[in-house]
This record gives sequence, C-alpha cells and structure tokens, in this order.
Amino acid sequence: MLSSIRVRFVRGEEVKYISHLDLMKMFERALRRSKIPIAYSQGFNPHPHMVFGLPLSVGVTSESEYADFELETDIDSGEFTQRLNQNLPKGIEVVDAKKNNTTSNIMAQVAGASYEVLVLADSKIGIEDLKYKLDEFLKNEQIFVEKESKGKIKKIDIRPMIYNADVNSAGNAPISEDPQANITENRCKNPWILRYVEILEAEDDLFKQSNESAVFCFSMLLAAGSMANLKPEFVITAFGRRSGISFDILKIHRSGLFTGSKEKLTDPLGGHVLLSI
Repeated sequence: MLSSIRVRFVRGEEVKYISHLDLMKMFERALRRSKIPIAYSQGFNPHPHMVFGLPLSVGVTSESEYADFELETDIDSGEFTQRLNQNLPKGIEVVDAKKNNTTSNIMAQVAGASYEVLVLADSKIGIEDLKYKLDEFLKNEQIFVEKESKGKIKKIDIRPMIYNADVNSAGNAPISEDPQANITENRCKNPWILRYVEILEAEDDLFKQSNESAVFCFSMLLAAGSMANLKPEFVITAFGRRSGISFDILKIHRSGLFTGSKEKLTDPLGGHVLLSI
C-alpha cells in the first residue's frame, strides 16, 4: 500500500549554486543508495514519485525547503530521515519528516515564503531614516516593477504580493491560529515583511563596508506558489527606486515556506495536516 512522507530540509552555502534539476537528481541517487522503498512511475522511463515545494533560485540558501515522497511501503519517519541523510552531500540535510495525510502535494499547497536579504547601501544612511522610508514605501497602494516576459517589458503591481506587515492595522492575521500550525520563532526570525531592518556588524570580507556604505538585513513575507510568486529582488529594487537609495544584494536566504492562503498561512508540517509515524 502506498504511503507518503513530507520532509523539511536545509540547503546551505555548499550547494546554493546547483540547479533545481540537479537537486532532484541528487535526491534520486540518495534514495536509491539508502534503499528507501520509493514508488516509481510506470512506463519506459520510470522516475521516483517525489515533489518539491517552490524551487529555490540559484545562489539562494534556505532553512525551510519541503518535499513529498511517495513510498511503496510504510517506513518510520525517523528511519527515513537517518537513512536519507547518510547519503546526502554536505549542505543538504533533512531536519524533519512526517507522514503526509493531505490529498495534494506540497507544490500545489505553497502560498507564502519569508526571506532574509542582506544588502549593501550606497550611502551611510541611518537606521531610523531607513525605517521611515520603508514605512512610506509600504503605504503605497500600488508598487509597479518592470518584468521582461517573452521579449516584452511588462509593468506588474507587486503590492498585493507583499504580505501585510502590521496585523492590527491590516485587520487580518496571516498566521494560523492553530498552535500546531503556527510559524515558530526558530523557523522564521520575523514573519513580517520589511519591518525588521538591522545594521550588521559583519566580519566576513564579503560584508566589509566603507565609510560611505552600510550593510542591512531586510526580512520580508511574500506571496509564493502557483497563484502568485514574488522574488525578494523585485521588492529591494522597487524600494531602492522609491527611496532614492541604491542597494546591492549580498545574500538571500529563505527562512520559511508556508501553505494555506494569504489570510491564513500555516506550517507545511503542521499537526492538523500531518502525523508523525
């Protein structure tokens, strides 16, 4: 009898430049070496039944990637995790796994993603001034960016895809009230878009700044998935143009991936959806 397991895995610096296709091949080899009873499609070229959440852009790290694996027979989630991790390369690690009792796969369920973006500002702007400009930026009912599609430049309003930063003033609560489904603090340092801006004391050569520049960290919660998908680069570009500040993106890290809807985002491994086995 077929069963399904959903996992959360991290993708570190060591593997941030591999493509999504390479990632899938990596897991396919690891599953085979682990002798995990993965189910395969029928036909001339059978492939393992596995579905990944929102593909990660090349160069981006993540602590919150998800995948569904369909199995020929039941296997304990702890054993599944241990056997798979033993055959995954450095930089990829499964950190949680539960039986999947949902009727749809993770790719179809994704509705939001949180990011932390390190940027280098072209001027020594103060933190309070930046926060003020940020508040003014978020008050806009429409925020247009240009995007090239099939050789044509289109203007897209990204404001509906930037999720509300202030629950009280917005009148809604994007995080599910189900305690088992809520985003936990260690999974997402700040689930609200662009409200958290911090000057970093960077020691790494990559983040060293001159007297005329400063490094900041933006946290943002954005639309993600098949219905609407906004990359953090577009938000940084739009904010830079509106504020008159030039930002160079140093690093992008996905801190969370969520299912549900804009009005009620939930943990893909929430207890009301999945059960430990």
